[in-house]
Amino acid sequence: MTKKRPHLFFLLSALIFFVLPSSKGAAQEKALPMASRRPEISPAAIENLSFCPEVQVSRTSALCESSYGFTARLDFPQVDLESVLAGEQFFPNTEAPFSADDQVINGVQYRNIAFVLRWESTTPDFLQVYMTDILPGWEGKGVPYRLLWRASYETCAAESCETWTEIKDRGEYLPLDIPDLLEELAADSNFNGVPASFWNTNLTVK
Repeated sequence: MTKKRPHLFFLLSALIFFVLPSSKGAAQEKALPMASRRPEISPAAIENLSFCPEVQVSRTSALCESSYGFTARLDFPQVDLESVLAGEQFFPNTEAPFSADDQVINGVQYRNIAFVLRWESTTPDFLQVYMTDILPGWEGKGVPYRLLWRASYETCAAESCETWTEIKDRGEYLPLDIPDLLEELAADSNFNGVPASFWNTNLTVK
């Protein structure tokens, strides 16, 4: 007979509540005006930059060829699972920044373009003390990680730019956003039948 784990359902419910993923088109943060001069071109002409419309995720990393002249690659962090189980450390997160040259799109200028990819554990630090109860639910497939992104840049919708507006944007890439993703890399970390993260198999073996 399988031994019941009295705290498992509570922990999984807490995990789902705190780690509910955002969609790829997460809400844009409020634009911050850097001067008061009214733009000469309608603000409707300003469009959000789409940095990585196509992303690839392999067993080792996430990769995208941006249309703005850079390649973004971020390896999965290496996880020492035994140390996490022993309470000696938390699951590591990792991120990498990328930059692009200034752009002019439909008469709108873009500068100081920055893009960041981030691998983040789906399990919050405060729940990792219960890993002995959570770990069996992962069935030895790895450790689930979210692939997040954020971006910032300045725009000017004028022929002679004296006014620049700072834009900040952020979101998340989900398994469903990647058509050619290997099935074994899609992690159902919310335990609802819909993959919401990716299995990180870069584990330290002792």
